[in-house]
Amino acid sequence: MQVQSGNSLGHLRQVIVTLSISMLSVTLLGCSGGVDEGLRAYTERVLTRKAQPLPPPDPPEPYLVYTYKGEGVDPFKPFFQEPEKEELPGDADGEWAPIVGRVKEELEDHQLDSLRMVGTLQMGAQNWGVVLSRDGTVYRVQVGNYMGQNYGKILAILEDRIELEERARDNRGKWQLREASLALAE
Repeated sequence: MQVQSGNSLGHLRQVIVTLSISMLSVTLLGCSGGVDEGLRAYTERVLTRKAQPLPPPDPPEPYLVYTYKGEGVDPFKPFFQEPEKEELPGDADGEWAPIVGRVKEELEDHQLDSLRMVGTLQMGAQNWGVVLSRDGTVYRVQVGNYMGQNYGKILAILEDRIELEERARDNRGKWQLREASLALAE
């Protein structure tokens, strides 16, 4: 008998679960019918309304014709350009003024403090400095090369540093000569 009661309990559970699922399904279907009817009624109301005409668009602005006469401004010159550095009268020929017309070297585009000396090379009697820029490019320099944005000319390459002389303006705008160096990075 216990076997029969176990089977009847399992059967009873199955019937209860089936009825619960059926009741839940009927409840959900009944709820969706009301939402569907409300949506249909709203749609019908909107569709029966008469459309309102749109206001006329604003008239377009008149097109102005401009003829370039070629006077004054070069049309191919960039609009935004860094202003050229203004030389003070009589200062261009000063004792420490940079050499005018000299072609700049690659390392003159970098700030001196953004460069690192990473070593030296020696070929015969010639010493070379090895310099690393922030972007990871390695440069080989020798005495007489220029580096840094203050017209820094390399005077000596030693094992632990590169010595330079820079030309920069003082607080009165006059060119001054100053010493600088780039130490070996460890």
